[in-house]
Amino acid sequence: MKYRKKINKYAKHYSEGDFLKKLSKVSGKLGSGLVYYFIILYYLVSDRNIPFKTRLIFIAALGYFILPTDLIADVIPGLGFTDDLAFITFAFSTANDFITPELREKARQKAEALLNQKSGGTVEEL
Repeated sequence: MKYRKKINKYAKHYSEGDFLKKLSKVSGKLGSGLVYYFIILYYLVSDRNIPFKTRLIFIAALGYFILPTDLIADVIPGLGFTDDLAFITFAFSTANDFITPELREKARQKAEALLNQKSGGTVEEL
């Protein structure tokens, strides 16, 4: 029951616009692997073939990422995103059965494009 409450709590913080803004802002600090995971989860959130309870885990992980105040403040160099990484890793392991080779390639290309953008750019649409 505690687990479900936390998932619902973090899921409430998810919004597509806020997610895209934050990902654009911090992608350089996250590195390509983490950006890739975030983008895959972002795509899976809208896949109606995935059970809602599973998508809720993805939504919660992205919501946790958006939170300005989480377990470890994102502004702490070297440590700031470790809690986000733990949540994303858990969500990503839950997602493995739903990730197709096509989705992997689409996410890889979007992560690459995002990381190659000039500073100040935003992700308008993934």
